[in-house]
Amino acid sequence: MATTAVQQPSFNDAVLLKLAREIAMDIREIGDILATYEVDDYSWQSIKESYTFKAYLKGALEEWNSAINTKERVKMKALSMVEEALPEFYTRMHDSKEALQHKTEVFKTITKLAGLERTVGDVGTGEKLTVTINLGADQQLRVERDITPKVTVGEYPAEDDPDIEFSWTEEEGDA
Repeated sequence: MATTAVQQPSFNDAVLLKLAREIAMDIREIGDILATYEVDDYSWQSIKESYTFKAYLKGALEEWNSAINTKERVKMKALSMVEEALPEFYTRMHDSKEALQHKTEVFKTITKLAGLERTVGDVGTGEKLTVTINLGADQQLRVERDITPKVTVGEYPAEDDPDIEFSWTEEEGDA
């Protein structure tokens, strides 16, 4: 009498750990998590009964739900919600029926999330040269000079500046 061996699905520890962590986080539906890791129903039945997976899941649940992990847990869930909202933000930002004020707010928010927001401190105030000479006994000689290039709209360099070449060509009718 012949026996048929049933091939058990095999997943390495790294995949089992990732599955356990994502399931413990409870941010996405389990079906989406399984699809991400290409786990079919047959494999899932085997994995979820595995001692190794159960141990990984227990550890992940304890870690994720610990009191010292509250900040990280809230941050991860908030980031997940933001990521899920991005397609709608994109659609509404490009919808001609949306009010410009609302589009602008979405744009500002996305810019901030992307790290593209400029703060007042990011804006350069020009260049400054500072020389400090310590003279001892709490005495200092300090010299500061603004070395920001000065450019005025409509101002042109002098014709006698040796670093600048000027050339004029007269067109017909100008002479």
